[in-house]
Amino acid sequence: MVVRRFFLRLTGPLAYRRLVLIALVVRRFFLRLTGPLAYRRLVLIALGAIYLNIVSGALVRVTNSGLGCPDWPLCEGKPTPPFQFHGLIEFTNRVVALAVIVVAILLAIAAWRSIRQQSKWLFRGSLSIGIITFMQGPLGGVTVLLDLHPIAVMSHFVLALIEFVIIVVLTLETFEVTPDWSPLPPRWLATGGILLTAWAWLVIISGAVVTMSGTHPGSDDVPRLWNLLDSAYLHVRVAASFVVVLGIFLVVLARVIRPPSVVTRFAWALVITITAQIVIGEWQWRTQLPWWLVLIHVTLGTLSLAITAGFGWTLVISRRPARRLR
Repeated sequence: MVVRRFFLRLTGPLAYRRLVLIALVVRRFFLRLTGPLAYRRLVLIALGAIYLNIVSGALVRVTNSGLGCPDWPLCEGKPTPPFQFHGLIEFTNRVVALAVIVVAILLAIAAWRSIRQQSKWLFRGSLSIGIITFMQGPLGGVTVLLDLHPIAVMSHFVLALIEFVIIVVLTLETFEVTPDWSPLPPRWLATGGILLTAWAWLVIISGAVVTMSGTHPGSDDVPRLWNLLDSAYLHVRVAASFVVVLGIFLVVLARVIRPPSVVTRFAWALVITITAQIVIGEWQWRTQLPWWLVLIHVTLGTLSLAITAGFGWTLVISRRPARRLR
């Protein structure tokens, strides 16, 4: 009966005019996705959306709201969540994830129409954002249906961080953030940039293991990933080794190689965020891991990963000229 009424409404001149108007609006919208300017805007929107999605996912985990909607994709069998704290938190994360999917689709379309011929690298990176985003949707549903099994939760988080690093690099490439090295630095500098980014990624992952092993595994009465003290012991040593290596690397960079201003700004931003992370990390441990402080720690940690990825990328491309979008 519902289907019959729907098709009856599609008959007649008024319905035809409405469909034509909708088609024209959609066509005009997709035409606006042509050109480097549209692509750049979408890259920035995707960067913000993915970062917000990671933070909203952390909010779900630290408030133990992961099973606020125990089914998927609906919430307790309805398209809207019940008006209660955990359900609203979990459903908000799903809405943000849906926004990321939409942005990823538009980014892939804009890349196809605008830069596919000019930069195959940027096109493939944009396409990978769309692929990873579509993988995240079913993986999030599986995570809920498995009652937040820690392996599923960690897989979801790891994939999100990979996607975040890719969009950070795409943003730098799109806006032509290429330092002017003169003279060209040694070849090992690019390797150092890759290692630092990978090391920072491991610091974030080890911190997530602590969260999944402690008081904020995503919901009440779900299995922990590991022992809290052992996971914290590992995380502290991974983080401390990263700080030591980074400190030595920055000293060598400043004293021996003399980096350009873009690299120096990234380095200072990295020093400031990591210092704040150390203070907050010690504070949250001494105050029995309150959820709001853990959320700040995760939010700032994700930002520090973005800065490290940007810093590392400026080192990776230190021996090549900027890639220009026309």
